[in-house]
Amino acid sequence: MGIADAVYKELVTDILDNGVWDTDHQVRTVWADGTPAHTISTICRQLRFDNSEVPILTTKRVAWKSAIHELLWFYVKRTSDCAYLDEHSVKLWKEWTNENNNIGKAYGYQLGKPIYIQGKITNQVERLLSELKTNPASRRHVISLWNIDDLDQMELYPCVWNNQWLVKQDQLHLVVNARSNDIGLGNPLNVFQYYVLQRMIAQVTGYQLGTLTFNLNDAHIYERHAQPLREQINREPFPAPLLWINPDVRRFDDFTIDDFKLIGYEYHPTIPLDIAI
Repeated sequence: MGIADAVYKELVTDILDNGVWDTDHQVRTVWADGTPAHTISTICRQLRFDNSEVPILTTKRVAWKSAIHELLWFYVKRTSDCAYLDEHSVKLWKEWTNENNNIGKAYGYQLGKPIYIQGKITNQVERLLSELKTNPASRRHVISLWNIDDLDQMELYPCVWNNQWLVKQDQLHLVVNARSNDIGLGNPLNVFQYYVLQRMIAQVTGYQLGTLTFNLNDAHIYERHAQPLREQINREPFPAPLLWINPDVRRFDDFTIDDFKLIGYEYHPTIPLDIAI
């Protein structure tokens, strides 16, 4: 069994067997038919990957190209304008796109927002790359998407809201923090795409790949996802695939979808899951 499938099976099993339902609350999320979308959840779960293999599920198909497109939209394009997603037929954000075809001051907007440091204009991504190269021992390599001044202008508050990068013995480690994580739909995409981001940044900064850690504050499964996930985790996994990233790319902003190939990805059929809005 691949590492990602094993970690996921343990997580899903623990939530369904030991989690707590929120049916005693009025919840924000609803299904497309307007009924409340309740969840069962556990608090403060940590997922750790040594990155010896690609952390992508094989017990179902993960839309890996869409995951990378979302990543490129956030971290390379650094915009909340959905035109890039439309160009590549990525529909992940359709439920949260406003009449201006953007998601407000969320995610990519925060990454591209100009910041003024020591008399220079930069942004969070450019500063992270620069500091990793020039000040690797720092414990301040942090990207935050949670800007309290802009929250009321976001179509969706950031779920994966913060990440920290640590350089130890020439290895680049990544810690990702999520205030809320939809285990059925969001988590498989999130884990894979932050692994890809870690590989990208390690490549352009010259470090070896370290560990990937996810801290999930509220790890939840929606009620309509519970039975399908029980079915999924009982499938026999395939071996993990390989991810090729174009080694000629040395400038972070030069990455495009054509610089990635997932080789040998075998998977079981997709299990349809409704989206809670």
